[in-house]
Amino acid sequence: MKQKKTISICLTSILLVVVLAASLIGCAKGETWTGDPTVQTNYGAIKGVEAGAANWVWEGIPYAKPPVDALRWKAPQDPEPWNGTRNSTDSFDVATQPAMSQTWNPLGSITGSEDCLYLNIWRPQTDETNLPVYFWIHGGSNVFGGARDYNGASIASRCNMVVIVIQYRLGPFGWFNHPALKTGATVEEKSGNFGTLDTIKALEWVQGNIEAFGGDPNNVTIAGESAGAHNVTNLLISPLAAGLFHRAISESGGLTTTSVDEGIAYANATIDNLLIADGTVEDKAAAEKYREAMSYAEIEEYLRGKDTGDIIEAQLNKYGSLDSHCAYEDGIVLPGSVLSTIESGNYNQVPIILGGNEYETKCFLPLFGAAVPTSSGHTWFDLYKVLDPKDPLSLDEVMPTQADKDLYEACGYYGARNWKAKYVDAIARQLKEQQDNVYAYLFKWGTKGSGPEPFDFILGAGHAMEIPFFFGSNESLFGYSFTEDNRSGREELQAAMMAYLAQFAATGNPIKPGSGLPEWEQWSNITGEPKCIVFDATFTEANIGMMSEEVTQADIQEAVDKLPPKMQPIVRAFMW
Repeated sequence: MKQKKTISICLTSILLVVVLAASLIGCAKGETWTGDPTVQTNYGAIKGVEAGAANWVWEGIPYAKPPVDALRWKAPQDPEPWNGTRNSTDSFDVATQPAMSQTWNPLGSITGSEDCLYLNIWRPQTDETNLPVYFWIHGGSNVFGGARDYNGASIASRCNMVVIVIQYRLGPFGWFNHPALKTGATVEEKSGNFGTLDTIKALEWVQGNIEAFGGDPNNVTIAGESAGAHNVTNLLISPLAAGLFHRAISESGGLTTTSVDEGIAYANATIDNLLIADGTVEDKAAAEKYREAMSYAEIEEYLRGKDTGDIIEAQLNKYGSLDSHCAYEDGIVLPGSVLSTIESGNYNQVPIILGGNEYETKCFLPLFGAAVPTSSGHTWFDLYKVLDPKDPLSLDEVMPTQADKDLYEACGYYGARNWKAKYVDAIARQLKEQQDNVYAYLFKWGTKGSGPEPFDFILGAGHAMEIPFFFGSNESLFGYSFTEDNRSGREELQAAMMAYLAQFAATGNPIKPGSGLPEWEQWSNITGEPKCIVFDATFTEANIGMMSEEVTQADIQEAVDKLPPKMQPIVRAFMW
């Protein structure tokens, strides 16, 4: 009897432990928002703090283990659980990258850390649950940027959403493809798309944890600008991201996927530069010969033994920055190019918004314009001095003739038209062949009649200028364009754009019945029917309406062919 009683007590104890464990797991996985800023995630508790605009914010949440040491160039792993309560903190580092100025000029140093897989969350200080989730992927050519560049407080409260801003590996740590790293690797790791895998891991974290913050895991909108938009469309075509999101927004996407062979060639060039830098060889010819004699095991050991800064420096271009890093068409993470995968119909079909800006490339003209002289002896790079209120240089001093201004305008206009044709209209047309709920926009604010002089000419509706309008910021991108004179018009436009965004995130349709806003119609592949909504304003009021024009790259090439012969090669140089 004593033995049976002992067995019975043991079984009861085991059952209690199992029930308690199940209860704790259930609490971590199924806990919903109660209004208490101390939130229990699957990995531990984290305490939020008050943010602006009546929001809570939780900063520095790890969604994966630090991808350092043996985890460099590996798929992201679940984060380590922690004991006690983690505090919200902004002390986490950005991904390793070249340091950049506010206007994207390299500063000649390297910043950040490989320990970078963190996210920030904002939500309104209410008891509401099942709020739409807005998942933001930052831009920066996949080589710079980070979560601290974005404040989600305004968009969270004004759009009544849970807003998430993630970081992911950048540059050669985010996208690096070499056979030496594939021995013993998973099929996902063999892709070289580590930054893409990071975004997928973050979405998986959202699925398992966002209910505790009051978000609806069944209503997640992925959104991003520039390289972030490239990463959005990559998630759109990745089978690994299936079911992890339900709407998508691509703002000014401007990168294309690349082949594995191109990735390997770039990785080999990186290795060669490392061999030269550490004094193993003297020049590129010797480096190539030395590398080809190395085994894959030796190359892997060599690469993993290098400091982060050494690897970044081995890829620096002549501007002191990194060239854009695009995702690889590896057949697993990304089955092919964006257009070909959409054409196949085998992609994650969700309601989508695609957009671009009227003068998309103007932000890059001064940036890369040191090689373009004007008749005064200045270069386009000196336009930064024109915009700087501390510098007395005027636009006419840099560009004294109409020919100077016409060339600059043509490069900005046709470069942006080509961008729209390639990254908005062509993708929208292909999507519309497969699905409904395809929406497009053209952002025009900042040009003559809305932006201040000479900003309206130099940058205007340039790359990333739409971000403060969708995010509800009261500060412009570079600090040049928001003035008291244009406050009424831009704030009305901002409110409208945020209302469209909120409704799209909630329902998949940007127009709310009875809102009084102009109708945002779906993209139509029929000639003469609606294509894009136009976002613009005067100094005093918003100016929003549909346009029916579709732009193709053939149209742009034909138009450029009619320009004066001396202008054509320079204009084409900015048609990316």
